[in-house]
Amino acid sequence: MKTDSTCTVGLMILVAPWVLAMAGCGSPPVPSPTAFGNFNSKDGTFQCEYPEDWEAKGGGRKGPTWAKFTHGSAEIKVTADVAGSVLGDIAGGGSRIEDVELPPELQPVAKVHEFGKNQAEESDRSYTEVGEPQVVDNRLGPSRYSEFTTSGTFGGSIRGYRATILARDKRVVVYCTCSDSDWTTLQPAFVQVLTSFKRGREEL
Repeated sequence: MKTDSTCTVGLMILVAPWVLAMAGCGSPPVPSPTAFGNFNSKDGTFQCEYPEDWEAKGGGRKGPTWAKFTHGSAEIKVTADVAGSVLGDIAGGGSRIEDVELPPELQPVAKVHEFGKNQAEESDRSYTEVGEPQVVDNRLGPSRYSEFTTSGTFGGSIRGYRATILARDKRVVVYCTCSDSDWTTLQPAFVQVLTSFKRGREEL
């Protein structure tokens, strides 16, 4: 069993790259995606849809499991870690059946999602979540997402979604971000990506 300090370090590693990746709002408008491709993580942790004309990168066969899809100032970043899954087991007493029996706000995924919010706020003082966390309906595992705003690295405002998914043996975190001016255009695409997650196929 990993210690709480080990879990905290694992979670902070996921937050820091997102903060560093924040860009300003000087890029041209990002068009609404018209087609979606399918991304499969090499270790089989997850599959998800992504805008087909966006640049796609990822890893996980040997090393951390991650994926990143970008177009101009817009980005969808996916990371997975075992430490977050351990926290989910602690929060639920080690039994996933709690996700059915407990009210939504007390389920393990809700507690892990709240912990991620605290980490994001500590890493970025301008990070502010809007409204209450919402349930994500996807096939990978119990999920929550929250809308947030923050400041861009070179000025301007960034809007996005932060999602937490408790997969079979890992916690999957998704950040969908874009400039404030692109939010209305890209918000439906972000929701489509968040609802598309499912178990992937391990590549040999």
